[in-house]
Amino acid sequence: MAVPRRSLDGRLFWVLGLVCAMYQIFFVRSAAGQTAQLSVNASPQNTQMIPENMFGIFFEEINHAGAGGLWAELVNNRGFEAGGPNTPSNIDPWLIIGDESNIIVATDRSSCFATNPIALRMEVLCESSGNDVCPPGGVGIYNPGFWGMNIEEAKVYKVSMYIMSSDSMDLTVSLTSSDGLQNLAAYTITADKEDFKEWTKVEFDLQSSERNPNSRLQLTTRTSGIVWFDQVSLMPSETYMRHGYRKDLASMLANLKPKILKFPGGNYVMGNYLSNAFRWSETVGPWEERPGHFNDVWGYWTDDGLGFFEFLQLAEDLGACPVWVVNDGASRNEQVPSATIAAFVKDVVDGIEFARGDPGTSWGSVRAAMGHPEPFQLNYISMGNQECSMHYYKENYRKFYSAIKASYPDIKIISSCDRSTISPVEPADLYDVHVKTVAWSSLR
Repeated sequence: MAVPRRSLDGRLFWVLGLVCAMYQIFFVRSAAGQTAQLSVNASPQNTQMIPENMFGIFFEEINHAGAGGLWAELVNNRGFEAGGPNTPSNIDPWLIIGDESNIIVATDRSSCFATNPIALRMEVLCESSGNDVCPPGGVGIYNPGFWGMNIEEAKVYKVSMYIMSSDSMDLTVSLTSSDGLQNLAAYTITADKEDFKEWTKVEFDLQSSERNPNSRLQLTTRTSGIVWFDQVSLMPSETYMRHGYRKDLASMLANLKPKILKFPGGNYVMGNYLSNAFRWSETVGPWEERPGHFNDVWGYWTDDGLGFFEFLQLAEDLGACPVWVVNDGASRNEQVPSATIAAFVKDVVDGIEFARGDPGTSWGSVRAAMGHPEPFQLNYISMGNQECSMHYYKENYRKFYSAIKASYPDIKIISSCDRSTISPVEPADLYDVHVKTVAWSSLR
């Protein structure tokens, strides 16, 4: 007679639990009856100096370590791109002030930035007087940042945004408490019809009168009409070395006195899929033109304000050697075969040119235009994250190794395999082997 599968599964689970429990009891009793002796020889002739550059920082974009953390941008989803390319889309965490009777907001593809086509259209249906009167505080939108904006008393914050409208405008930009009742700072933008008929960048400062660690940025009006917003940014005027990093967090990193800064991460570099991998060339140049990407490994959007240039700059500011972890054509779920890896190889060589190339070179000129004409001291390249066991890693590795050494023979290349598994013809300069163990415990 056949045994029902559910019954069989239950019995198997019970038997496995019994076996594991008995094994643990046997192991503990056996170990309890044994003694061990450990001898340590610490004589000077047996010591070996640990190289100074073995101590440093490995950055990973996880739990908003960069977006919402080290990078000082306070607006979450500043370009309204996080909802994807199809419109209308989700504008989270942006929310409206008012209701559908007096305001309608939706994303569309009207942005002036080709790489960031999404913008927010806000249609105000009420007025300051007449039949359709707006609420006393007006209607609009607000952004709570990353779990609330930490606004400090008397501090100055720089606001930047792009606006387009054919209507007259009376727009208040303010910092308030999370419920909108406490006003910390405000600035009013007034304009006649046609003043903003083309996309226009607006910049100004807000100085907070009070402290509130759970604040928000809001844009409100009591004037009917249609206005578009894009790339809304709020940054503290004081950042670490004036380079956009939070002073408190970056100072903590500096106090570690790191000798290396390995970036931009491990799994973050790979992505669950290559379509969401970190692409260095899309994270450089003016921040408004960076498309951003979805961090599909850790599950959130990043505007890539903390990009390749900023990581190199941070290493320089910390006095640390930059170690760039490159994407070697692999994600956590896919891998580019060696026959078609050439584009990824070129991308890495181009990235080195961005970091080290003369301002007259193609990518070196981009770096120079960003305010750093001198080359960065990039001397270490880590080939991937922990892909040694992947099918094409070793073959692809040799192609990356040959191309990098041909153009930059002084660069040290780090393999994620150990010495015994890399080609003896083209060995690695350094090894970063990921060793993982599995701990077993009994079923309880």
